[in-house]
Amino acid sequence: MIVKTLWCGIEVPAQRVVAGGLIIYVDKESFFNLLELKENPMVVTGELSSSGFGLKQIKVTIMPLEGALIVYRGEVELPEKCVVIKASEINMGK
Repeated sequence: MIVKTLWCGIEVPAQRVVAGGLIIYVDKESFFNLLELKENPMVVTGELSSSGFGLKQIKVTIMPLEGALIVYRGEVELPEKCVVIKASEINMGK
């Protein structure tokens, strides 16, 4: 998997990204309110992996905030101040 940041053009090879801890699902308005708390928030966009479960892919936008992952289920147009990382696949399981 290659993780590519759009803000500064850096590509970072990653074998696997594992997220653990507190995961908070929010609506669109709440997501944007939380984005405003940071000067240059890092945001990850991609699709949740559902391989093996027979489910359709779910597009998500994720932002780490104070040790938690803030998750919006869907795509949004993000402000220019965001550091955007496009992931080819996101697995929040194992």
